[in-house]
Amino acid sequence: MSNLIQRTTELAMHIVSDYVGPADIVIDATCGNGHDTLRLAEMGPAAVYAFDLQPEAIEATRDLLAKAGFTCVAEPNTAGPSIVLTCLGHEHMADFFREHAPGPSGDGAEGEDPEGFAAAIIFNLGYLPGGDKSRTTRAQTTLTAVRSSLCMLKKDGILCLTMYSGHPEGTEEKRALLAFAEGLDSKQWHVCYLSMPNQKKQPPEILLISRKK
Repeated sequence: MSNLIQRTTELAMHIVSDYVGPADIVIDATCGNGHDTLRLAEMGPAAVYAFDLQPEAIEATRDLLAKAGFTCVAEPNTAGPSIVLTCLGHEHMADFFREHAPGPSGDGAEGEDPEGFAAAIIFNLGYLPGGDKSRTTRAQTTLTAVRSSLCMLKKDGILCLTMYSGHPEGTEEKRALLAFAEGLDSKQWHVCYLSMPNQKKQPPEILLISRKK
């Protein structure tokens, strides 16, 4: 095995892979150019939902998945894994799932707040690689998305955030996320924070939150 701690994003996905099984639903809250969405699909879950505010990110993800032999669908189905791409900011994910009951069988009632259905939810924060660096994730909307994500997680599910503090908005986002995570009830949530303290140029860091009950 390669040295995973040298590549933060690979380490994050390696951790997530232990939480994903063939009957599971997973969410990529920031699909970007699609690399994490592809990794989730390759883990063999029942359904993958991917979100991004930028249309070019959705198209890049669709193209990458197609090259790897995966077909995206408008609605989940039983031929898996079902992959649903949605051009929507992650702060609106809960609204999406109220309208579209999650899962390949459409479990749950339309209009209800879906809870406890996702095995893994990932966020790769910051800006779209190769895109406009002024269009970046922001603390306020990311916190909204994280709060709704915790409701969506099933017992023993994992929320994985890769954080980038090498730019001003990323620094504030990281501060806000760590403060939020520190305040979570330890009886219900387990929190892990992975950083690279001897590395220069503020490398990405990982925040993991798992539901205990």
